[in-house]
Amino acid sequence: MFNSLYKLYRNNSIRHPLEDFNTESFAGILKMHPDICAAFCSGFLNLPEEEYSVDTQYFQSIPNDSNCFIDLVFIGDTNVCFVENKVESSEGDKQLERYVKALIKHHDGKGKYLRYCTKYSDPKDNIKGICKANVDFSQFRWYEVANFLKTYQNEPVVKLYLEFLKEHKMAQDNTLKSDNLIAMESMRKTIEIVEFHIENSKPEFTRRFGKVNYNKNFNWDQIRNHNRIVYSVEKVLLSKTGKLSELLYGIEFDNLKMFTRVLVDKEHEHYKTFVSLQHTSNFKMIEYDIGTVFQLEEDLGRFLNNVNADKEIQDWFTSSFEKLNDFISQNKQLSWNFIDN
Repeated sequence: MFNSLYKLYRNNSIRHPLEDFNTESFAGILKMHPDICAAFCSGFLNLPEEEYSVDTQYFQSIPNDSNCFIDLVFIGDTNVCFVENKVESSEGDKQLERYVKALIKHHDGKGKYLRYCTKYSDPKDNIKGICKANVDFSQFRWYEVANFLKTYQNEPVVKLYLEFLKEHKMAQDNTLKSDNLIAMESMRKTIEIVEFHIENSKPEFTRRFGKVNYNKNFNWDQIRNHNRIVYSVEKVLLSKTGKLSELLYGIEFDNLKMFTRVLVDKEHEHYKTFVSLQHTSNFKMIEYDIGTVFQLEEDLGRFLNNVNADKEIQDWFTSSFEKLNDFISQNKQLSWNFIDN
């Protein structure tokens, strides 16, 4: 939802559409869920506990200086907090310094807090000296906001917003840690092993179903976008509208499973007929946003420390290809479109 709305929003003549849209989206969640707002203010922003109203693009005038429009503001009876949000841009000319001036000028008698949220690292140690004892300043990153919101991801709108943050690479902690270095050492070897087992079964797959889709960047795209390595054949069901249908086999890293499946897009003209086959299929049926699959799967742990794993994994894939071929042969009412051997 948020990604779709942002596509519409960015078509407007706005200088920083992603930053503005993101701020309004986050503020909307806080307004919609007072419990999340209260936890964010006290537990995340470290503001004194009281009830805060939420506002965006909050105007503040500064005599003899540029006026301010603060991205996100939390106002209580005794405290006020300005939050400046950045995604792909950096701080404007003395922007945070002007916010300090605005807090001091317009909010006398209240506790004053200034927060700076960024996608990338942007240390502002100099601001602490400007704030002195008048304004409490700290900064954080968008991935920290995402980690905070994961506690509430059972709320549908929060889950959708987290997907938006992930899509724009704002939910990921890019701090290089020791376990990352360890993973890097073994990553190449792991990928080589997985590629070996996929390649080992390729002749049996292509003999039954035709030439697989592959290019030099295919495996990397699969790892990055789907956390898996696969071979696939597309357009296995005839479609006048060109909707997706494919046979594929591979290994998933998320759940450490090997699988063989057939997938059909929900908008494919043969989708309803395809889904109706669940009553006659021994395959596991899985529904995704894009469509539905019938799948055979096996845990990789079954082959752990097995010196004969290369043969046994190949045998499992070959058996799954035979079952898939039988499934297709038994359902000729669908317009299958591949080499049939």
